[in-house]
Amino acid sequence: MGSTVKDIQDIELLRHYHLDKTNPDIWVDEEDLPSWVHDDDMNTDHGGRLTPREKRGQSFDSDAAAALSEQADLLGLVKGNVLKSKNVRGDTNLISSSQKSFNPQRYLCAIHVDTSYDELCVGVDRLKASIDQRSSALKVLVQNNFDRFVTAKNVIDSVYDDMKEKTLNEKQDYGTSRLNTILRESYGKAHEVINPVLERREKIEKLRSTVGLLEPYRLFFNLPNTLQEGIKQGKYQQAARDYNKGKVLLAQAFPANSGVNGGNSDTASVHSHSSSSNLLETKRKVFDRVWSEVERIVARLRADLESQLEEPWRGMEEHERNIKLLFELDTTTDPVWHCLSSQYRWIKKIMTESNDEQVILVEELRKSDEYLQSLNMTAAGRAALFKQILGAINSSEFESMFAKEPEVKAWLAILAGVKTLSELLLRLLPDFWKLATAFMEGKIQKVQTQKRRTGVNVVDPQRVAQCHGMVKDIVELYAKQMSFMLIQNLVHEEQSPRETNQENGEDQETPRKENSVVTAFFLGKIITEVSNCVNDVNGLSLRGGAFMLLMDMMQRVRWKFVEVVCESWGEDAKVFYRHEDWTLQTENSQITLFVGHFYQFHEYCLRLAYKYSSIWTATTEEAVPSDDVLAVVPAKYTEKIRQTFLDALYSFLDGLVHLAFADAERSDADQQSGGGGNGGGGGSGGAAGAGSLESLPGGKKSKVIDITELDSRILITISNLSELRSVTIPKLLTDFEKICGITMAEDGKTLVEVVDQLDSILFDDYIKRKTVVASRVITDGIMYGGIDWLSIPKPTGVHPFMYEALLSLVLVHAQINEIAPPLVFRALSALLINMAQDCLRCFQQVERFGMGGMLQATLEMEFLNHTLSQYQSPSSDEILQMIYEAIDQAYQPEGGENLQNEMASLKKLLADARQSTQVQYMCFKKPNK
Repeated sequence: MGSTVKDIQDIELLRHYHLDKTNPDIWVDEEDLPSWVHDDDMNTDHGGRLTPREKRGQSFDSDAAAALSEQADLLGLVKGNVLKSKNVRGDTNLISSSQKSFNPQRYLCAIHVDTSYDELCVGVDRLKASIDQRSSALKVLVQNNFDRFVTAKNVIDSVYDDMKEKTLNEKQDYGTSRLNTILRESYGKAHEVINPVLERREKIEKLRSTVGLLEPYRLFFNLPNTLQEGIKQGKYQQAARDYNKGKVLLAQAFPANSGVNGGNSDTASVHSHSSSSNLLETKRKVFDRVWSEVERIVARLRADLESQLEEPWRGMEEHERNIKLLFELDTTTDPVWHCLSSQYRWIKKIMTESNDEQVILVEELRKSDEYLQSLNMTAAGRAALFKQILGAINSSEFESMFAKEPEVKAWLAILAGVKTLSELLLRLLPDFWKLATAFMEGKIQKVQTQKRRTGVNVVDPQRVAQCHGMVKDIVELYAKQMSFMLIQNLVHEEQSPRETNQENGEDQETPRKENSVVTAFFLGKIITEVSNCVNDVNGLSLRGGAFMLLMDMMQRVRWKFVEVVCESWGEDAKVFYRHEDWTLQTENSQITLFVGHFYQFHEYCLRLAYKYSSIWTATTEEAVPSDDVLAVVPAKYTEKIRQTFLDALYSFLDGLVHLAFADAERSDADQQSGGGGNGGGGGSGGAAGAGSLESLPGGKKSKVIDITELDSRILITISNLSELRSVTIPKLLTDFEKICGITMAEDGKTLVEVVDQLDSILFDDYIKRKTVVASRVITDGIMYGGIDWLSIPKPTGVHPFMYEALLSLVLVHAQINEIAPPLVFRALSALLINMAQDCLRCFQQVERFGMGGMLQATLEMEFLNHTLSQYQSPSSDEILQMIYEAIDQAYQPEGGENLQNEMASLKKLLADARQSTQVQYMCFKKPNK
């Protein structure tokens, strides 16, 4: 057991001092030992292999360790491993029987502290017996194997002597010369093979140490690849963050005081400082090379971002993101100003190009052959087209219905130009103003020194002036473009007038002006578009006087539109009579569709003209919600509209009179040329005109009037005037007062007086011409019919001249009843008065009446009075009374006359005459209710 313990101690000693044997022959420095000796784990080298010495002692170490870890009780009283007893504390070598430091007293105290004396005595006996047993066993072993031991000793001695003679001598280096030779050769070969491996291993160790040194800067060295990948994938924000991290790592790698050392003059310290400086310089070169590549990549990224700021199609959010990225990438320029400048130039360029395109398009349309031909359209063609347009003006498909008309094409081009420019301004200006506001307030800046000191933004006056100037230039450009398009170039310049002399020389046609209804329609759309644009711009709360330019432009455009539509309105009203086609209304066959068309035309122009005046537009730079309210209309606007409203009405009334008295032959010629013109079929009268109205409300004709007859035209015109006086004019005046908020009482009275005057002129002309026939018949019958009123016998019947005169009234009644039944009573009442006046004039010229003459004259007048009794009036009764008085004054009575009997006979004759003529004069009979 003692030998085992000694061997264990020798092994530990050799391991501790890194020796191969306890009595080495040569000294080995620690630094010359193999590298595996210095590792923390002495059991394995770097490759995990066991050393040869440890391989030899591995088996023995395991057995010794097992022996040391387990020990039975020497006295045999305690079972199991006594070293694991709960009483064992401290160094177990003192109680281990295998150790030299074994202390029996400590063993007894640790293991048998609670054992009784008797038990100890028993244990001592057992220990003695065990020792004796082992001694006897050893003796028996020696005794039994003594011969073998002697034989083995002799053999060993013999072999030893033989070895000493052959190899174990000094000459043979005690048998190691050959081995040494082999080892030297092996060492040389191993040196040749292992040296490159060791050199490579050394390089690996250096690289490993270098990698370990640069491990904290892995992100820095990977930064170029990381930036390129991020830029390639469009992850600019990530690239900016990586760039800033790289700057931080670079600053950490080379702090400001890294190159400064204390003034130590010691040689070792100087050497260490020199090595450190060389290493730092090498490290700086490496970092500089990497950082130069990073700067090159970032410079290219900055250039790309700056070029994107010049691309107008990108949204403002993208521009703001790029600006912030440029600040994070340490740009040397001001990206906000760069973006504003490029946007400013591009906005002005695109607005100018767009405006030029629209102006050229409008000019080309107005100079086209199609448009010029439409200016030379015949009056009939214009009238037909005008009525078609008027009938469809409230249709939602108006634009598509007349999109092929040259005039509509030109207006559509102007409207498209206004929409394009307005949409451009509203699409580009808000983002530009937003960026300019942020720039003026310094919100998009990387370094704000003043803000950091004071905690508030500091506005640069120069920067504010520059931004306000650019915004004002953009708004001024829009205002100038709108002014040119809607004020200077709104109405096409007319060509030199062309004169078409008619045979009677009454009319001279001028080049066609643009249709007032079409003009009003498109001006309404245009003013709405411009107003909406101005109000939207007002919501931006522009400063620097920019919005005032739009206010001024809007006021000028409103006034221009009012002037244009009023001028066109008045011009069309002067020639509106040409649109009369004498088609009667289905609901009221006494008036034509012409009156309703004029109301529609007049009311539409009134409503649109006031719309231009009253459309709401913001009047301050502060944002104000419109809420569809109306603006305050200046007095000059309403006065202009009122004057045009009245002038158009008077022009229309003049046109009615012109229609009534127009040359029938010319009207017929207009009908025949109704198919001519460039704007569509239909003429200004007759069947052609009626045909063109079939698509309009009420266009289905109830009957056709022969407009070649002057009487027909006058009667229809009188009916139309009656409709105007009772319905149309009061309705128009009410509409005007409701729309414009101005009372028209006095103007209404004047209009009614004018209508009454025109009505009297037309009616008196008609009655005068119809009275001529009856007056001639009556005059001829009374004065020149060969009747001797003094000596004529008693009457036997009514004279034929009275029948003839009344038959002329029958024809008049038939004509009026066919065209304008409401005028029958008025006309026949007037004719009755005229006939009575003719009779009074003639009978007053008879000097004397006899009995027969007096009775005959009385019979004539009573027949006239009874036949036309339905149309009597106070005036006619008064004239009849005057006739009877004139007859009575000229009557010379004869003696023996019985007037009572004569009057009875006269009544019988009157009754017979009425009975015999009731069929001829049935039209004069009062209808049964």
